[in-house]
Amino acid sequence: MNKNVFCIGELLIDMVCVDNKGLKDGEKFEKKAGGAPANVAAAITKLEGNAAFLGQVGDDFFGKFLVQILKDLNINTEMTVEKGSTTMALVGIDADGERNFDFLRGSDGEYSFDNVDTSKITSTDIIHFGSATGFLEGELKKTYFKLLDYAKQNNLYVSFDPNYRDALIKPDMLPQFVEDSKSFLKHSDFTKLSDEELTLITGEKDLEAGVKALHDLGVKVVTITLGSKGTYLSVDGENVIIPSIKINQVDSTGAGDSFVGAVLKQVSDIEDKKNISMDKWKEIIAFANKVGAITCTNYGAIASMPTLAEVNAL
Repeated sequence: MNKNVFCIGELLIDMVCVDNKGLKDGEKFEKKAGGAPANVAAAITKLEGNAAFLGQVGDDFFGKFLVQILKDLNINTEMTVEKGSTTMALVGIDADGERNFDFLRGSDGEYSFDNVDTSKITSTDIIHFGSATGFLEGELKKTYFKLLDYAKQNNLYVSFDPNYRDALIKPDMLPQFVEDSKSFLKHSDFTKLSDEELTLITGEKDLEAGVKALHDLGVKVVTITLGSKGTYLSVDGENVIIPSIKINQVDSTGAGDSFVGAVLKQVSDIEDKKNISMDKWKEIIAFANKVGAITCTNYGAIASMPTLAEVNAL
């Protein structure tokens, strides 16, 4: 039986511009469920795994809409709080399907560790830290670090995605963001970064040098997403690029999150999670690449994520 993946962070409304004019000139917007940790949880349950969402939405119509989506996806919401106002992301998409963001922050940052029932987290579970808002000052950041401490003390499998967003992390906040990211990378069994995040956090422009810096910090398995080129996989210093599949990209929102979800779903099925062979990792990443690619073929993160049957049909 697969174990639970606990995903902590934000669940928000993605207000997606769907006329390919970007945020400034766009006129048509669609309301979608989003938020990186919630996206990861959705990818896991769509692939028939078990996931729980730890975070706070507003006690408003948007919040009720979001929680209902989680429940419809069989995501455990026992540690999800409805209070305050719901956070919103404005997502602009250009003619190539690439995104730009703006954020209207609500109460997601008020999520307290008091809402985390650690008795529900077992030694065989996974904790995923992938919040775009997790390192913004506030209660959520404190909860983030407390949950990391709990994971370390109990030798849990830790997954980390820094999820850097320049609309949230202003230039003067970068040094602290890098320091906080390194605090999590030191204790991560698995991490996913973009090449931009790799350079930002390690200071290395060379891919291999940056990945080595992450291993030196303590990360066991590193993945760097390279878009259409695929994914750079490094396990204990052994490196390989796993190619992706060719698709017609419409909207890349949630692709990285669905990739992470696909990885963690497969890892959750494995008994000895911390000692997976390179050959098995190649299989895991090839499958996750498919999931991420399919997610790019439609608008909205969760709505575009494939089921297990849809992935296997490729």
